[in-house]
Amino acid sequence: MATFRAIAATARTLAGLIQDRYPRDEFGPSLDVKLYQTRDFETPMNDGFSVCLYRVSVNASMRNLTYRRTSDGRRFRPSFPLDLHYMVTAWAQDTERQYRMLGWVMRMLEDAGQLSASHLNHYIAETDTFMPTESVDIICDPLALADYLTLWDRLRTLPPSATYVLRMVLIDSDVPVDDAPLVQIRRFDMGELTP
Repeated sequence: MATFRAIAATARTLAGLIQDRYPRDEFGPSLDVKLYQTRDFETPMNDGFSVCLYRVSVNASMRNLTYRRTSDGRRFRPSFPLDLHYMVTAWAQDTERQYRMLGWVMRMLEDAGQLSASHLNHYIAETDTFMPTESVDIICDPLALADYLTLWDRLRTLPPSATYVLRMVLIDSDVPVDDAPLVQIRRFDMGELTP
């Protein structure tokens, strides 16, 4: 299960995959790929991709997990299951180029489908954020039209974007659950009845 660095690791992984895989013969050797906050949309880049975490939610289907057990038998509080919602935007001065970039990134993320622990640990300094058996699903999750209209109202320079959810990012707890010692003797105190 992942450490608290998992949210940063997933964002960095999305940006890293785009940076590593974009077709340089089609889009040139030097596209920017950056993690964005909402304030960055006011003065966006000219040419590249942005990855913006716009929502974090608790995965309701896996909310009540059991205690986490390590390989040596110790128990810890349950992992916290999160769904991370990202918006990937292609930025370009030319409209057709922008659409080509958006089409490519959507196809690439659909082909990736699932991020293994080796992908998720590759793009950050701490290579033990995700355990080797973990993976995270990438699912294209379009916003409702009302949500898009709200975004376009607030972020006036936002071109068409693709929204994705990375499901089941389990953040582990370091709080141990101590077991009580084994019961060895039972004593039942019996009271005396008085007439």
